[in-house]
Amino acid sequence: MTKEQIQVYTKRITQANTSGLAVILYELTSIYIEEGKTAYKAGRAEEFERSILQAQSFLQELMSMSKMENQTGYDVMSLYLFINKQLLLSIVKKQPVNLDECAGYLNKLRTSFEKLAETDTEEPLMEHVQQVYAVPLMLFSFLVTILLPFNR
Repeated sequence: MTKEQIQVYTKRITQANTSGLAVILYELTSIYIEEGKTAYKAGRAEEFERSILQAQSFLQELMSMSKMENQTGYDVMSLYLFINKQLLLSIVKKQPVNLDECAGYLNKLRTSFEKLAETDTEEPLMEHVQQVYAVPLMLFSFLVTILLPFNR
């Protein structure tokens, strides 16, 4: 991801409510899966692994947000676990394992959450953020631990 993309996502994160944040996490997971596939095709093994690890980090954030209060929640978690396993296999085998299938599942889930986000009236998680440049500690921590280490 470029620094400009990180800035765009930073702004979106500061304005997102819970369902909006889920959409962003789906997008970021998909972006890093695609970057990993591109790196693999170009023979850049370290970049492939970094991208897949990054995708896995975002997927784990989605997993932590998941509510298993009903069958739909269990079904979504089952998909997350399947995708996580494919990401792990890709890292271990040092080649893409079912990543196109995973991207397809993520796209369908993202589309569903986009529809949910359109009707979600919940306030943004960071509703009192005045400026994106004055990054709150929570967002700064998120960026440092999730985005920036993989941007080398």
